Amino acid sequence: MCERCIIIRNLIIAVIGVCFVLFGLGEYLRLKKLREDIEHIRENIDDRFYRMQKATHRVIASYNAATPEEKIALLKSAIEIDPNVFNGYNTLGYTFLEQGKIMEAINAFKDAIYAHPDDKAGYFDLAYALLKNGNKDLCLENLRKAIEIDPSARKDLKDNALFKELEDDPEFKALFG
Repeated sequence: MCERCIIIRNLIIAVIGVCFVLFGLGEYLRLKKLREDIEHIRENIDDRFYRMQKATHRVIASYNAATPEEKIALLKSAIEIDPNVFNGYNTLGYTFLEQGKIMEAINAFKDAIYAHPDDKAGYFDLAYALLKNGNKDLCLENLRKAIEIDPSARKDLKDNALFKELEDDPEFKALFG
């Protein structure tokens, strides 16, 4: 009987040892996968950072472009590199406005809002382009949206020269509460 007990005990110890080895192997494989995932995330962050810097550099370079065409080309390439580049769509919109291309400006400002829906600047810029296009109602609607997103927009709007022609409009005055 004692021999049988020793064999059963040894079998139990062997099974526990095998379970321990399998658990260790599973944890090793899980940690190896986690390390690969972290490395992949790091590579994506590095790539995103590089594209963001490259795009931002092109937006900045556009400020000193010799011609409007060169400026537009730089801005479009910046947006192509990184669609979320800060001020890319807004600067493109104002460049179009300078050329009298109001519909292109409106589309650029709409793209700015799509890329950054929680930034009041896109709504202000779109409102200005809509006003220049003769659409006061949509202009006011976008100004309301800017204020809804960021109540500090009221202060920015109060003495904004872009909307000077609306200063006596009752709907415009109502935006200030």
